[in-house]
Amino acid sequence: MIKPREIEVNMLLNINSKLRNIRNKFKLDKRGVTAVEYAIIAVAMSSIILLVFKQGSLQNTLSGAMSKISTSMESANTTEKASEGEKPNS
Repeated sequence: MIKPREIEVNMLLNINSKLRNIRNKFKLDKRGVTAVEYAIIAVAMSSIILLVFKQGSLQNTLSGAMSKISTSMESANTTEKASEGEKPNS
């Protein structure tokens, strides 16, 4: 006859064995590692970009360029209308 204590010990050994198998499978599982590496790299790169352009110099440069383009387009539109004999919109 099996004693209750032996049953408990066998159950605990069985659970321990299953947990070891799960842990070993988890250690060997390489799925998702690349995605995590890319996420870490993306965070690092975005941090560097924010540090470099934190002062707003990029925003000021882009804003200035867009203003120049807008002014040039308005000037070209005014010149074209004047050559066609229309009054420019002001």
